[in-house]
Amino acid sequence: MTFRMVAVSTMTLALLAGSAHAQRRGGGGAVSSGVRGAMVGGLAGGESGAQKGAKIGVVAGATRTVVQSAEQRNAVSNETQSRTQYQTTAQYRGTPHSNFAESPPQVLTPTATTKSDEPTETILRKGGKPALGITFPAGWNQKADDRHVTAVTSDGQGWSIAVLLDGVKDKQAGIAKAKEGLAKSLRDIQYDEPTETERGALVVTGTGTSMKSGAEVVFAVGVFESGPEQMAGAAFVVDKDVEDHYKEMVRFVCSTIRGEKDLADAKSGN
Repeated sequence: MTFRMVAVSTMTLALLAGSAHAQRRGGGGAVSSGVRGAMVGGLAGGESGAQKGAKIGVVAGATRTVVQSAEQRNAVSNETQSRTQYQTTAQYRGTPHSNFAESPPQVLTPTATTKSDEPTETILRKGGKPALGITFPAGWNQKADDRHVTAVTSDGQGWSIAVLLDGVKDKQAGIAKAKEGLAKSLRDIQYDEPTETERGALVVTGTGTSMKSGAEVVFAVGVFESGPEQMAGAAFVVDKDVEDHYKEMVRFVCSTIRGEKDLADAKSGN
């Protein structure tokens, strides 16, 4: 909450590489700030976030270690400090907040089977072969199986998913599936204008109110092809009042996402 979450073939999914590259075909646009704008911008494609900043070390089994650049480390550190300071204010204490660890959204979410707090790459598989990879920071509580991974921030106010979509033939069907899940978790949903990126991802963003906690949240969902004849989705749901305090961390998470061709190239040493 990947949540380059994108090319059809190279599929590096730099979900949050920068909103300046996002385009909506036919005019119009979507929000350009916070978690929502960051996801829309990164899904525009182009050079991957990992190529721009993070250094990648390939290890056995096509997993990898992601090393943040100094610029990324500083951005995340400053954002964490700002978020920590905000959480001491009366405004924060007087605002309802989510606990996604106890009540996760139902956006594109199958049943999870395992859990890990380690910042190692999770590989999703199609027919036993690597199809999508993502790395979450230490402290994000993760649950995963071969088809999906979810992660919750340590304070419970941010949630993300990356998933291989079964029975979904195109991006529009994937977005419809995501909207069904959002309607089960949120009320008073307001959608921003959808965005189709230059490299073919379909993105929907918006706001709503959690049915469980009463907290106002923002969300961003992207649907794309992770490989031949395989649709995938990525999403983030974050409490609205901390949206701007999580965009850099989300940016880094998304810079680690890679698709079927990236994983195959890494394994072969290309």
